[in-house]
Amino acid sequence: MRNTMRTIGKLCFFGFVMVAPALAQNQMVNAPSPAVAGPAYDVSVGYSRLSMPIASAGRANFNGLDFAGSIGISPRWGAILDSNYLYTPAILDTRHQGYLLSLYTGPVFYPIEHGNTRVFVRALAGMGLVDGAVPITESQDFHGWLVRPSYAFGGGIEQFVSGQLALRINGDYLRTSFYDAAGAVEPQNNLRLTLSFVFRLKERPHRSSAQLW
Repeated sequence: MRNTMRTIGKLCFFGFVMVAPALAQNQMVNAPSPAVAGPAYDVSVGYSRLSMPIASAGRANFNGLDFAGSIGISPRWGAILDSNYLYTPAILDTRHQGYLLSLYTGPVFYPIEHGNTRVFVRALAGMGLVDGAVPITESQDFHGWLVRPSYAFGGGIEQFVSGQLALRINGDYLRTSFYDAAGAVEPQNNLRLTLSFVFRLKERPHRSSAQLW
């Protein structure tokens, strides 16, 4: 687990290293945006909370870090690469900790844009590693980990704050897999909520001086 946390920390540090020069460059450039500027890029880091069903035990709450990067191909369409590390020190009535490590990619659609606010929906697919535990009897638990294909559907809202900074709030339905008390692999229906800071490395051209999008 320590190696995993170090890896996530390195990814976040790399993201901030990418953001810093872009922000500095933006402060130096005061000329109007060109008519054609190509795709827009951004990176984000934030806090996630996930509710995961545990067979024969109820639902466990996981907390952790979300790190993502996206590209805006057009005003309405984009693509995103999203990674998540979520952790709980104890899984309900078991004596074991648990975590979820996931990596997804997929398209993003922006159906509504108004001023400094836009709404999005997305469909993602990738892999999920679940480390968890399932109670077998009152004194015996099953503990293990499982890697399986995973997918997510969701949406949210993004609000411009200032400069190249925005806030993003989104909710996703995640489909993962884990063992039941008999050792069979069963699907899990998870709900994930995320609050992120978004750093725009490159923006689409402004339509006017008072309009963000």
